[in-house]
Amino acid sequence: MNRRTAIAAAAAALLGLTAACGPNEGGTKSDDGVLKVGATFASTTLDPARLPIRQMAMYTAPLYDSLTLLGSDESVQPLLATKWTPGGDAEGPYLDMTLRAGLKFPDGTAFTSKTVAANVKRSQTLKGSTNAPQLAGVTVEERGAAEVRFRAKSGVGALPRILSGSAGQMISDKAIADGADLTRTPAGIGPFTLQRVQANRVVYTASKNYWDAKAAAAGSLEIAYLADDAKLNAVRSGDLDVTILPEKMVKPAETAGYKIERSMGSENYVFSFNTAMKPFDDIRVRRAVNSALDRKAICQGLLDGKCEPNGQFFGAGTKAYAPGVDLKLVPYDLAKAKSLVSEAGATGAKVEIVTVAGNQVFEQLATIVQEQLKKIGLDASVAAVAPPQVVSRFTAEKNVAMAFGATGNAFDPSDTLDRYGLAKGLYNPGGMKNDKVEKLAKDALRETDQAKRMAIYQQISTVIAESMLNVPVLTPETAYVIAPGVSGWKAPWAPSFPSFRGVKG
Repeated sequence: MNRRTAIAAAAAALLGLTAACGPNEGGTKSDDGVLKVGATFASTTLDPARLPIRQMAMYTAPLYDSLTLLGSDESVQPLLATKWTPGGDAEGPYLDMTLRAGLKFPDGTAFTSKTVAANVKRSQTLKGSTNAPQLAGVTVEERGAAEVRFRAKSGVGALPRILSGSAGQMISDKAIADGADLTRTPAGIGPFTLQRVQANRVVYTASKNYWDAKAAAAGSLEIAYLADDAKLNAVRSGDLDVTILPEKMVKPAETAGYKIERSMGSENYVFSFNTAMKPFDDIRVRRAVNSALDRKAICQGLLDGKCEPNGQFFGAGTKAYAPGVDLKLVPYDLAKAKSLVSEAGATGAKVEIVTVAGNQVFEQLATIVQEQLKKIGLDASVAAVAPPQVVSRFTAEKNVAMAFGATGNAFDPSDTLDRYGLAKGLYNPGGMKNDKVEKLAKDALRETDQAKRMAIYQQISTVIAESMLNVPVLTPETAYVIAPGVSGWKAPWAPSFPSFRGVKG
């Protein structure tokens, strides 16, 4: 029995136990007024400007309304801003936003144009701010109490989507002026109020007199981080109402009678090259790696076909994905891949791949890629390390040639492109530049019609393949298990960005 078969057998044995009880056999009632949601990551801070990864915005969204809301269909919807209009004048492009009037923070401070200006300034200047890159070059003009004008010389096209995330989550002016520590003491207008923070669990209660009475449909909200193997049992016992399930648990959950909802989001499983390191300074070797992967077979073997084999930059579930391209940009051809490696004089070259430890799918995918690289003559190895080490080794120490990343977890495609596809991108340590991509990226920022912007990103999604900067592999389907009694749930635009507005537990 090989390692993968052994893992599958052990998982099947374990899941046989979890499937023994169904949704109506024991456990806590799910319609108890408490919405209990499973998270992919544990919370480390509740400060919107200091979230180490974008996905942690799910912990701050209940406490801080953002200016806009990104719907499950990627539509930009009103929230603290009721409308917005782009324009331009002699000073350049701008975006006018009208703010929801008459709102106050829990500390009594009024929500006004001054609030927006103070928040943008804080995000740009706060030490350790993770919002700063998204708001670089943005200025705010106060045009009366309920209107602001955003300006950015590079363009304002991305702002409506960017301001639906942590960069647009509004903090009380007073808390900002006082230099309040928001790590565990929030100061926002939101449908929920913080009750307590526990190890791997954050508990909220519905806010009183919140402006949108239907938003907090549940009396309480709990967001808990659990290991993947514990999630189905947590649903069965009533400890979770909604959570992402690993693919291996889906069939047992369905057999036990639970509702499963699938969604193809914006997330994309991608390997990035350090193009300054041999052998990937040679485009022939980068092309060889892309040709060495049978993406359809990987999709079927790794995720039981519950994914979309993908050969382009953006994920298959996003509007930035170019339809009809399929795998034409990266056709599978092992013989050609081996020939390219030989032609580049790279046969026997050592290649280290870093991936995220503790995630079985990520580790298995890296191992599959490793084996394919060996078949084309590269001496490949895999190092599974903690997420911060993946980032550090690839982007700061720059001592590994390839790194795995789940891309697309950004409120606007420009953010993903900035980090992974442009010359100055964090995950492009070799500084590889594609002039066509750089130009299109600027065009997308200047364009303010969201449909036209997505058409530009569809171009980028294919043009970027010319330089073979990345190795896109697949876009996974996300399976959500939903307990009986839950209503109002909608699968989000990306796996870790759910909206709890109107969801009842």
